Amino acid sequence: MKKSFRCLPVGNLPYTTDKAATKMMVKLFENIPFLANLPDASPDENLLRRTLMNTPGVFIQEKKVIFDNDAPNLKAKLVALDAAFNSPTEENLEQFKFETFFLPKYYQIIERIKPAETVINLIGPFTLSQRLMNKEGSQLLSDKYYRKLIVQSICVKALWIINKVKKLSPETRPYIILEEPLLYKIGDIKRENEDVTRDVIINMFSKVISKIHEYEGLVGIQCFEKCDWKIPIDSGVDLISFDAYNNPNNLNIMPEKINEYLVRGGRINWAIVPVMNETIVKSLSVEYIYDRFIKTIEGLINAGTSEKLTYNRATISIQGDINSLPLIFAEKALIVANQVSKRIPVKS
Repeated sequence: MKKSFRCLPVGNLPYTTDKAATKMMVKLFENIPFLANLPDASPDENLLRRTLMNTPGVFIQEKKVIFDNDAPNLKAKLVALDAAFNSPTEENLEQFKFETFFLPKYYQIIERIKPAETVINLIGPFTLSQRLMNKEGSQLLSDKYYRKLIVQSICVKALWIINKVKKLSPETRPYIILEEPLLYKIGDIKRENEDVTRDVIINMFSKVISKIHEYEGLVGIQCFEKCDWKIPIDSGVDLISFDAYNNPNNLNIMPEKINEYLVRGGRINWAIVPVMNETIVKSLSVEYIYDRFIKTIEGLINAGTSEKLTYNRATISIQGDINSLPLIFAEKALIVANQVSKRIPVKS
């Protein structure tokens, strides 16, 4: 049986060739290869484009995401999207596929290694709802018509790539990591709009998560801002990923909720390797990060969670994007995360 991962891959990779990215991935992330974005090799690549490619009525204009109600053949395309969501055959899903520079190499890695798990990142439904606007510039979260569009758009992308992975390696479980950088805004949004309730947001997350679960995928939610993790946990997520370097006590205020989450099989990714700038990365050592990780995880355990579950369901990662770093320091951050992850104690 192949080992489960203890080091979660995060962010873009600063390589200009897929060969270099493959070499690093096989060395550091053999247990959990991931579909990396390589913006230095393909400048148009980003997760927003990946998540929304071929979505009916949607186009990206100067970093704004616009839904055009007057787009050509919109009704027929929305019917096709609904069919792909409700009956995700290969033919139905293929209409909504995405393309990335690294995808061919990623397929080769999956077929050759046949890992226990793999990671594919997409933008999550709440952040997508904050980016999606109509032509008049209004946000669309409060309208259930657009929430349905958001949920279905994410799900068909996830199901399409899950199907591709399963054909190459039937035993591999894909982790769909939903990037939610705007998750911290939930409280403000609820105060500003009485139609956007806690139940509305949970329902949106739950629909995405349950659909991916239905087709043998797992779901993580990642946010590196300080936020309330109760909504993702109550939505049924399998992994939460938080900035344990800048916000080490983010989970300590709700130990009972976290313990319930761990008991049902949830994982916590401690993004504790700082990558804010070159100076910080240059000074990093495995010992320093390991000691900081132990101190941070013990803080949660002292707040009231199970020592065994908290340690045994922990993973490690960098806490941000390394693409702006010089290559030597970007690789150093990944290596430190990998080495610290190998030292996570196993509790019995």
